[in-house]
Amino acid sequence: MTWSIEEEMHAIVNEGAFGKNRTLVSFKVYNSIPDLDEWKYTTIVGTVITSDGLHYPVMIRLKIQDQMLRDCWQSDKLFHNELIMYEEIIPFLLECRGPTVSDTNALSFSLFFYGRNKCGEFAEKDFIVFENVYNLGYRFNEERLFLDNEHVTIALRAIAKFHGLSYTAKSKNPTRFRQIIADIRDPQSDERGHWMVQHDWLKKLGKRAVDRLLARHGGDRYREHEGVRLFNRVVADGANTLRRSLAVTEPLSVLCHGAYCRNSVMFQYDECGRPFDVLIIDFFTPVHGSPALDLAVFLYMNTTRPQRDARWSHYLDAYCASLAAAVPRGVRVPDRTELDAEMATTAIYGFAWASMCMPYVLRDDSDMPDAALVSDDPVDYFLALGGDTGTELLADIVQHLIDMRYLTYPMNPT
Repeated sequence: MTWSIEEEMHAIVNEGAFGKNRTLVSFKVYNSIPDLDEWKYTTIVGTVITSDGLHYPVMIRLKIQDQMLRDCWQSDKLFHNELIMYEEIIPFLLECRGPTVSDTNALSFSLFFYGRNKCGEFAEKDFIVFENVYNLGYRFNEERLFLDNEHVTIALRAIAKFHGLSYTAKSKNPTRFRQIIADIRDPQSDERGHWMVQHDWLKKLGKRAVDRLLARHGGDRYREHEGVRLFNRVVADGANTLRRSLAVTEPLSVLCHGAYCRNSVMFQYDECGRPFDVLIIDFFTPVHGSPALDLAVFLYMNTTRPQRDARWSHYLDAYCASLAAAVPRGVRVPDRTELDAEMATTAIYGFAWASMCMPYVLRDDSDMPDAALVSDDPVDYFLALGGDTGTELLADIVQHLIDMRYLTYPMNPT
């Protein structure tokens, strides 16, 4: 018998996913959400009407139907993480936070109804059901890649509030915090190690950026620069570099989003078109590590070189202020000096993410990700993405890493 999402919705409503003693009256499917990034899943949007007359706008995520792509993106792990986040971790974090005095320091999450992750022969039938937050007025920013300063600042305040939940939970129940995040799975690694070091990924993409940096203005400024030599050492030793960047160092470690960027942030806008609220989505790749991991990925992916040159200190100050305000009195959070030290250790992780994701965002429509899967060296696919613009943007990030002295390499790496 052919599987249908309509039949599944009937079943889960009857099982109580939308409240006890309710049955499904109708489920109407609509067109997909505009600007939704679907390269790791597919989406169905619609409205559930239950027997008590209530209407529920929903967004349903399904695994990619192509098994090769599903295995490539490790969809089973992605769905596992999203489910454990919404079923266990987020409720625990909110319980530790308790009621907030005002909405200023509150952080909302998508309403979760149901999820299934049986995997194997059932993988094509696995799905997760959320409230469709478009009906609440949340939208993706219209810009494809970079955000303006107002959007950047409010998004940094949101991730600060999310990190604040970890610090509060660690303060109130550290044992349970460690236990509940222990089941998070790493979709970025397999038996061959982290994807960023397979095929010398980080080294080759780093060379793309640093070669362009040296070619600028005849290369006089950076050709003999110690920072360039240090960068080359860091990316050449990719496995140890990522291990150090992702190391859990207490007491400052938090549960990071893991892929915090424009595609995982939705905004509510006022009548003047200004953002006033943020919703963080897509908790597929949470990471327990330095809060600077999320900051480095977000700032290098979604700000321009002029923004970083002019506003970097403001961005980090805004994060620190929001973080301090998001936790109860007496809860330990990093100050700006400590955050700067964290950035020096982990900012290279932001470059690693940007070196793949930024050119991918700039790709032509003909450059589909399955092309990388059939390549003898998938890095070749990403080295060509984004063209000259992508290369320039990556060189800008390397220049910032060098100028900020955000590169470290131990005397005796292990």
